[in-house]
Amino acid sequence: MEGCMVRLHSVHFRGAFSAQPIIVNFHELFQTRDAPTILPMVKNEDVLRAVVALFDTSLPEIGPRDVHETVHYPGIHTIILSQDHADVLEDYRGRASQKGTNLSPVPCKTKVEADSTHKLLTELYSDSEESTEETSEEIIATETSISWSWERFCEGLQEFVDGARDRKEKRAVQREDGKIPPSAVGVESLIMAAACYELKILSTGDMVLQLSLLAVRKRYRHLGIGSYIMELLKTQSIVGKYDTLVAHADTDAKGFFKFHGLTDDPLLNDQFKELKDDWTNSILMSYLPPFTTDLEMRNPVFSLSLREVEMDMDVARSQALFAYQQQVMCVTRLLEEVKILRKQLDLRREEVDRLNSKLEQEKRKRHDIENKFLMYRLKNTKELLDNIASDSDDQGLTEQEHAKPGTQEQETAQSEEPPIQTPEGAGV
Repeated sequence: MEGCMVRLHSVHFRGAFSAQPIIVNFHELFQTRDAPTILPMVKNEDVLRAVVALFDTSLPEIGPRDVHETVHYPGIHTIILSQDHADVLEDYRGRASQKGTNLSPVPCKTKVEADSTHKLLTELYSDSEESTEETSEEIIATETSISWSWERFCEGLQEFVDGARDRKEKRAVQREDGKIPPSAVGVESLIMAAACYELKILSTGDMVLQLSLLAVRKRYRHLGIGSYIMELLKTQSIVGKYDTLVAHADTDAKGFFKFHGLTDDPLLNDQFKELKDDWTNSILMSYLPPFTTDLEMRNPVFSLSLREVEMDMDVARSQALFAYQQQVMCVTRLLEEVKILRKQLDLRREEVDRLNSKLEQEKRKRHDIENKFLMYRLKNTKELLDNIASDSDDQGLTEQEHAKPGTQEQETAQSEEPPIQTPEGAGV
């Protein structure tokens, strides 16, 4: 797709709703001098704010800043489905006539803090006319610097939300003639759904179309709008040529994407593993287009001959045969490697058994030697103790023999001592 904006033909959906698809590259649009107007009588900045508000209301866990950076990222294209102003006004008047005239007073405006961006944006799609819950699928949130900055986005946000609140109040209180004025319909009422996608080139050289964001307002669910957006993404004459369409699907949206031909085969999607980091807590799903796409059918030299398909089949068959041969060769070599390893293992086991047997023999020999040495030491110790005891007995007998003659001599000497004279001259 060339250019910063492309308008497609209007599409009719179930429930008598019609919308015009518009594909916009917001990054290029805001860099273009004298850029075209996306919607009549609506500033392009307000269209961007309404789209960001739709995604932020549907995907509150992302945050408005990340949504804004994703929508405004270079290379991102946004599909906007917008209703005609007259159709929306007629729809509002029809619903108002069914409810009857509301004579209740208009609630006063509530001042919202400027930094509460999420609360401001959710006001655009949280009125009583429809539920705040949206059908949506979030795939990627990109962080990058952008030319139309976040600060500039927030500058007119309060004024934009105040205007949307005024229009809501005008729709709540009808005039005396029972009609809603045309000024009560703004851009937030015109947009039915939006989706963001990007064409990427993988490291393998394959061109991939990656779905980034998808949201449909609850009032317009089950009308085929989501299916129409998926068909647009499959139409390569509109979005551009690619090899695979990739989406990071939430668990709840897995059935929706499977219904439209996407698969969650992990082996097939492993070739897109470099895109897994773009979004967490999601299931990587892919869609492979047919050999002959609508873009090729628009080629003037397009032929209905199946020669190219047959050539592709031959190439696929050759590649499959080559892959099979490589697998057989790999398995055969691995089998031989296993046999060699088993033989080496058996040899190692025999060697271990032999060494264990030898070790046991050495242990027994050492045990016998230790026992003999212990008995030898016990024998020597016993002989030594016996010798010491024998020597002690002999020494005791010798000492006794030497002690007896000395005692007799002492007794004889004492008996031969002369009497001692006392002073009185008496002898003792």
